[in-house]
Amino acid sequence: MHVVIFIGSPRKDGNTTAMANLLAGKLRDDETIVELFDLYDHDIDPCIDCRECKKEQLVCMQTDGMKKLYAKMEEADVLVFGTPVYWFGPSGRTKLMIDRFKPYFINKKLYGKKGALLLPSAVDREESNLTIDQFKRLFKALGMEYLDAITIEAYEAGDVLKNNNLHDLIIDLKDRIIESHQNVLEE
Repeated sequence: MHVVIFIGSPRKDGNTTAMANLLAGKLRDDETIVELFDLYDHDIDPCIDCRECKKEQLVCMQTDGMKKLYAKMEEADVLVFGTPVYWFGPSGRTKLMIDRFKPYFINKKLYGKKGALLLPSAVDREESNLTIDQFKRLFKALGMEYLDAITIEAYEAGDVLKNNNLHDLIIDLKDRIIESHQNVLEE
């Protein structure tokens, strides 16, 4: 199984990265191939609504950092999106990435894949509800299965690691990811 984790936080060593690294470590313990991508290391231009993705090749014609990320999404079985919650939504870089998913609505290359979320937030879980709903709708539109979201109240770097429930939540998500892949293999 191949899992790709996209980290959409501008803080390199922040809570989102800590959550992503914990999940990656647990998945690798189960011999899962895991790749992590920091979205702030990739130039992602906004969608310009040129509609080229709806023609002939059904791919985005822009030539930026999304080319590499598109390839990784298509290779993966499971896509995990980690983003801090800013004003009830994903970070700006994560939103830029989401807006560039238009080709997948037409070409169906993400159909049947699984998706999960890692969402540290300065306030309680309710602050994450709109972000969770946005991704659930995105996954549904793309034919993906929503697995789960981990939301942790955290503000300062390292706050997530102080949460006594984090390790159990990460293990639960890891188990769901593994189980979802086993179910596919059995079908």
